[in-house]
Amino acid sequence: MRYYGELGRRLTQNGVRGIPDLLALHDQIKRALDAFSRQEIGWAAEQTQRLVEVLVRMDANLAALRRLKAALEQPAPAGSTAS
Repeated sequence: MRYYGELGRRLTQNGVRGIPDLLALHDQIKRALDAFSRQEIGWAAEQTQRLVEVLVRMDANLAALRRLKAALEQPAPAGSTAS
């Protein structure tokens, strides 16, 4: 009983009025997702994966640019001549 009360309290803190409301939301989400085919969900997952890969490459490129910038900003060693 104490766990059930705590669960209800936490749900309420997050905008869900209780267990019955949570179950109703679950049914609503299930019906909404049933409107999408597995192929559509698969396509969306593939597109998301491609986007993640592009973002990872962009992050690596930005890190390389930061390293290059830091290297170029370092003063020349003493005794060297700039041409």
